[in-house]
Amino acid sequence: MTMKHYSNDELFRFNEKLTPVVKDGVVYIDNLYENADDIHDWLTSQQYPLWKYNEERPTSRNNKDYLDCRLIHKIGYPTRLYQNQMAMLMNICRDQGWWNYGYSYDEAYEFNCFQSLENHDSAIQHYPHIDSALNALDSESVINVITYLDKQENGGTAVYEGTWISNDEQENLLYPVEELFDIKQIIPHKFNRLVMFPGNQLHGAYIEDYSKYMGENWRYTQVTFFHPQRK
Repeated sequence: MTMKHYSNDELFRFNEKLTPVVKDGVVYIDNLYENADDIHDWLTSQQYPLWKYNEERPTSRNNKDYLDCRLIHKIGYPTRLYQNQMAMLMNICRDQGWWNYGYSYDEAYEFNCFQSLENHDSAIQHYPHIDSALNALDSESVINVITYLDKQENGGTAVYEGTWISNDEQENLLYPVEELFDIKQIIPHKFNRLVMFPGNQLHGAYIEDYSKYMGENWRYTQVTFFHPQRK
């Protein structure tokens, strides 16, 4: 008989020995989860709500050219283990000098789930954007925490040169980035790898080969945002 219940602490438990590596302003932690294969299997068994999707907006390309979904798994009762794991990540951020004060985060496991319905050219990438702090007047940046959880290990996250003033990803998530932006760096995808970096840089998901995310294959990234807080 297949079990229909699970423990968040067991499924999302970090490995005991983690070694953060800092390179070019990005924190890398490989082999983050002890049960990464089980998380992958859990993700493949879910249904994914379309993200920023409105049936009354006929101009949206979501559900036409691609499937852009977000699965949000709320944590009703945060345990000490969960809080300790988050505190460990935030202490690593403090070590980088990214904060002067406090922080906040949503108590949830959130996953971006993407699948391409066409084999797009690699000059087309996810919409470049900047993630802002909760307080628009706050000069400190939100910290992006991304964990790659699909096994395609294709592309990663691109950081671009330049600034951006609007974000129309609700109309079309895919954008011809080569026409306007130069790539500053690619944060490479690796299964069960967590990366952290300041979100005030122009960035977006980067896919080298869209055929890797067609058919039965999805791109899975867990996303968390650490928001700076004043005293």
